[in-house]
Amino acid sequence: MLRKIRVVLALVLALCMVLSFTALAADSGYTGVVTIVHTNDVHSNVDVEPYVKGYVDALRAEGKNVVLVSAGDAFKGTAFADLTDGLDVATVMNMAGYDLFAMGNHEQLLGLERFKKIVEKVEFPVLAANLSSEWREEFPEIKDYVIKEFGGTKIAFIGITYPMFGEADAIAKIITSAERAKTAAEAEGASVFIAVTHLGILDADETIRSTYLAEKCPWLTAIIDAHCHTAHEKGLMQHGVLTAETGEYGKNIGVVELTLAAGKVTGATAKLVPITDHEEESGITPDAEIQAFITGVRAKNEAYLKEVVATTPVDLDGVRGFSRTRETNFGNVVTDAMRKAAKTDIAIVMGPYLRVDVPAGDITREQLMATLYENVDLCVVEVTGADIYEFMARGLSLYPKENTWFTHVSGVMVEFNPNLGNSVISIRMPDGSDLDMDATYTCAVRADNVGTYFPNRAYTTGRGKMCEVVADYFNSGIVVSREAAGRMKPVETGFSDVTGHWAEVAIIEALKLMSITGYADGTFRPDAAMTLDGFITLLKAAFKLTAEDVAAIFPDGGSAEPIARKDAALYFMRLIDRLKITLPKSSVQPFTDLNGVSADAAAAIGALQSAQLVNGVGGGQFNPNANATRCEMATLVDRLLTSMAVEDAAA
Repeated sequence: MLRKIRVVLALVLALCMVLSFTALAADSGYTGVVTIVHTNDVHSNVDVEPYVKGYVDALRAEGKNVVLVSAGDAFKGTAFADLTDGLDVATVMNMAGYDLFAMGNHEQLLGLERFKKIVEKVEFPVLAANLSSEWREEFPEIKDYVIKEFGGTKIAFIGITYPMFGEADAIAKIITSAERAKTAAEAEGASVFIAVTHLGILDADETIRSTYLAEKCPWLTAIIDAHCHTAHEKGLMQHGVLTAETGEYGKNIGVVELTLAAGKVTGATAKLVPITDHEEESGITPDAEIQAFITGVRAKNEAYLKEVVATTPVDLDGVRGFSRTRETNFGNVVTDAMRKAAKTDIAIVMGPYLRVDVPAGDITREQLMATLYENVDLCVVEVTGADIYEFMARGLSLYPKENTWFTHVSGVMVEFNPNLGNSVISIRMPDGSDLDMDATYTCAVRADNVGTYFPNRAYTTGRGKMCEVVADYFNSGIVVSREAAGRMKPVETGFSDVTGHWAEVAIIEALKLMSITGYADGTFRPDAAMTLDGFITLLKAAFKLTAEDVAAIFPDGGSAEPIARKDAALYFMRLIDRLKITLPKSSVQPFTDLNGVSADAAAAIGALQSAQLVNGVGGGQFNPNANATRCEMATLVDRLLTSMAVEDAAA
């Protein structure tokens, strides 16, 4: 009897061990597929959402694990959104069943008050790990990340929005915020990390692109991206991280499939499901309830939106490929209308706020609202000539490539030279006089452009709303031309005071690199003092420095004050050390006027002299306390770049 009991106990213990090992195996991680369905930059083109819901429902009916994600820019862009400040869009997205949403730059442009109403209405978490302190205080409910669990494996979705306008360290926060969110999610048991970002791959600043995030955060499995309206048919592999983006306006639904084995990602794929003009062949049954809601909203607003408010005798160019790359006839009309209604000296509008072409003929209110993006207030801001110069220089910097900062203008004429890095050669007023960099001008601007161009600057309203302002201008009897007016004119001339200058070649090379530029009166001022801010800009552009590089080389930040030659030498050697550049050495007679100069500065000057990058001012002297000039610093950069090129060629 005792033997039988022992045998039974042994069997029970063996069974317990088997069950324990089975439980451990089950808890070791999920084996299977997780499907991430995603949209981005829909800009309130809500007709895609019934298909999103239908597609997700079909996948779940097949027993698949699905996470539905939006990467931002959802609540602005069409009359459907405009008439309720995005709240009808929020209702549609709630009905579609989104699991999470990462803020886009156009959510920021809604402003605190309007976006707060949307955050209160949506039934899914809003993510933005790099949110500014101001917005974080206003929206404590906005999260850094959310975790979804599948069979014991926790996947963290980390939200990264476009750098917040006006925030000093906004760009650097992209990486630090992602890393902070990863650490916190790991503490909750997350082992797989997906970034849901509104960055894109095309920004002029490479440190803002999702490419840079992938490079600095190789622990990511995938990036669900947005912002640049790029469609990646099968995804992009960036530094070992899969990046997916669907394009724009709900034309496609994105699908990322993660294959896991015991909690480890063993594969990741991406694809697009075309929707616009492919509704039937998509094979998706759209959700009837969402369609009915959208139809009801449109029926309620139809009479108002279909009203003809203006007429144009010619086609107007407003589509993205034009409005963000060059001056257009529609940009002329809109800025002229703004300047006339506001009675200002100048009017400006960013290219992204002209959205679609307008064909010749009658223009309905819906058309005007679609192409002007949103019917916001027209505002007036006081600006300096230097402000206008900065906006035009930045807007033309990528010409003829697409540029979010491309600025349409009324009230000035701009000449720029594409062969000199798109340098602005001159800006003149309508009477032919030069734009005065120090003078104050009145400027008409859209309400949602104020924070972008003029963060924290006072402005006034009461000049009407954009759609009414433009419609009234059309109806005032103005002549509309099919051609642009030539307010931004490419020229082959250069700066009047560079030709024949001893540093002409170096200055031209710096201009081509877009590391330095001239002044609005057609001068470069080569012998003027170089400011510390200007020196930072010069080095950053010429050597493609990251934010971390700049902080290491210039730990005390910038300044509008002139930089002394001795300090320029010290900073330049920090640059050389930071980039691990090997300088050639030669036997030279040291400068005789370095008494009183710090040991570090003297060593830097000596090293630059030995490498034949600096020659002094003659007579064996360096003149360390004199202001460094613009031409001297351009020459120093040119000599180092040439030395680096020679070394690379030899290698």
